[in-house]
Amino acid sequence: MKDALRPEVREAVKKATSAGIKVVMITGDHKITAEAIAREAGIYHDGDTILTGENIDSLSDDEFANMLDKVSVFARVTPDHKLKIVMAYKKRGEIIAMTGDGVNDAPSLVAADLGVSMGKIGTEVAKEASDIVLLDDNFASIIAAIEEGRNIYKTIKKVILYLFSTSFGEAFTIIGALLLGFPLPILAAQIVWLNFVTDGFLDVSLAMSQRRKVY
Repeated sequence: MKDALRPEVREAVKKATSAGIKVVMITGDHKITAEAIAREAGIYHDGDTILTGENIDSLSDDEFANMLDKVSVFARVTPDHKLKIVMAYKKRGEIIAMTGDGVNDAPSLVAADLGVSMGKIGTEVAKEASDIVLLDDNFASIIAAIEEGRNIYKTIKKVILYLFSTSFGEAFTIIGALLLGFPLPILAAQIVWLNFVTDGFLDVSLAMSQRRKVY
């Protein structure tokens, strides 16, 4: 017996993987049940390792951290194990987003770089401990948020690159004229005009350009 997966989960996991995000399942279910669900969701693949809470307790912190590359499922874990898993990933320099809905998820939600709780079935403790609350309790919403965030980041980079290129051009022109003893080729009013009028319209066009998928 197991909980049925939502129809969109497998596609969401596939998109996350293609975007360079590793999805790991952490559950209190039995190892065999966890493997079946993770395989159906596309999280577990042949050759991956499944660790139980008992396995985690038998490993040192360094041994546990070194095994994380091969692990895609953690089964039969307690709240202490969840916290240890999050801290082990952070020790490796990974950026961690942790999802949860129960009171026992609160410590790991706080410890993660980004805690995500469920808005419908989540407890108030989990919501208070998290950074983001999913109103629809849908894993696919996290992937959509990542896509939107990456597009915004790329747009900001394009605008900054354009502003730096034009500003450096103006600065080098003025400095070169001063060093050569020439009169200033660009006056203050012209610089203001370039920054507020000409650059402004181009920055808006860059910001409103068509966004591409990041998968």
